[in-house]
Amino acid sequence: MIIPFIFIIRRSLQETEAFKARAHHPGAAEVFRSMCDNWRTVLAGGLLAAMTTTFYLITVYTPTFGKTVLHLSTTDSLVVTLLAGVSNFIWLPIGGALSDRIGRRPQLLAISLLCVLTAYPAMHWLAEAASFERLLAVLLYFSMFFGLYNGAMVAALTEVMPANVRVVGFSLAFSLATALFGGFTPAVSTLLVQATGDKASPAFWLMFAAVCGFTATTVLYRRAKPVAASTC
Repeated sequence: MIIPFIFIIRRSLQETEAFKARAHHPGAAEVFRSMCDNWRTVLAGGLLAAMTTTFYLITVYTPTFGKTVLHLSTTDSLVVTLLAGVSNFIWLPIGGALSDRIGRRPQLLAISLLCVLTAYPAMHWLAEAASFERLLAVLLYFSMFFGLYNGAMVAALTEVMPANVRVVGFSLAFSLATALFGGFTPAVSTLLVQATGDKASPAFWLMFAAVCGFTATTVLYRRAKPVAASTC
């Protein structure tokens, strides 16, 4: 259902004057040659987007985690998942607006660091006395991570990509993060619980993703000053 909707939106969008003024529009072969020259930026962009793992932890993995690990009811797990999704919807625009005011870099660094420092204590608090209320509180807390980070990250990932490979670079970087970090979140989280016997151990995967995001933010913003997408 979303594909026709995308086409409707695309037909209503106006190209920027800068885009229309471009005399040369590279073909696919030229774009991918340029990608080879910018592979480090794409790889770093994938690490920047690694914190999208938060989304998969609080939505995709929650029903399994709540029922099989915490031994809560299926209803409790699904209701918490629904409320976390609503929370994501609220926090995302707040994250984007906040990053417009204070800048992408400080917001990305702050949320990544906060996740590294508090993800495990939050999960441990949940695991030691699992309940619907505690699961909801922890997931809403993680939802704040996701919304504030992702609201800034999507704009930042666009801005750090060179203009001539912006769309392809963004797509590859985001898809790489989604496949490796997001797609493997349920499997890795399950493996961590089984291997360690620690119900709070899925937090380690989230912390690892946060370290990747923190490192990538530092590298990308040290290398060059991002160019605002609206100028290209």
